[in-house]
Amino acid sequence: MKVSDLFSAEVEPVLNEWMRKFTSLDDLFLAMPQLYEKLKSQNIQGLIEDGAVLSGPIHIGRGAVVRAQAIIHGPSIIGPDTVINSHTEIRSGFIGSKCVIGHSCSIIQSMVMNNIKIGAGAFIRNSVIGSGSVVGPGAVIGPVEVERASAASSQTSSTLGAALGDYAVVGANSTIKSGTVIGSRTIIGENVLANGIYGSNQTVTLVSALDIKPRHDHT
Repeated sequence: MKVSDLFSAEVEPVLNEWMRKFTSLDDLFLAMPQLYEKLKSQNIQGLIEDGAVLSGPIHIGRGAVVRAQAIIHGPSIIGPDTVINSHTEIRSGFIGSKCVIGHSCSIIQSMVMNNIKIGAGAFIRNSVIGSGSVVGPGAVIGPVEVERASAASSQTSSTLGAALGDYAVVGANSTIKSGTVIGSRTIIGENVLANGIYGSNQTVTLVSALDIKPRHDHT
């Protein structure tokens, strides 16, 4: 899918103009460091609670809140009116405006656009999440490996993990594997293992059926 197929919701004019330069999702992901080129130090316009840890060049937008025990490693940008809840760790992340990032999430080298809700314990790596999307608690998006447990790797990647179009939904405890693309307004249900290309306006759910057989071991 092309960038324009997935991301059509209006964002800030500067970001919108930047995104429109790309056709390929891979090219968009590779160009993400451009978002931080002018970020040389910490620019804090929001509220940082006691106990939160910020390291490296970071921009915190006006009205944003970083809760106690959250950790943000630069280069990272947190947009206006976004809430980063406690024990969440962000490494080289772009988080747009009016997002709510739940407790104990890990977001690594990823782009999260505007008005996105991410549930507690979600893991997102090397991925792009479109505006208005919802990621359920415990969901995993992108490459996992050992980092899901530790989220401690400082290595960067040149390979896109997964992409969610605008207003997509990923249910609780679902896994979106690397290379997967979820179209705009598509819903991935709970406990789904998604791998591949899913078009727009679809619903993908896990269907479990009862298997009833007669017993032959009784006397």
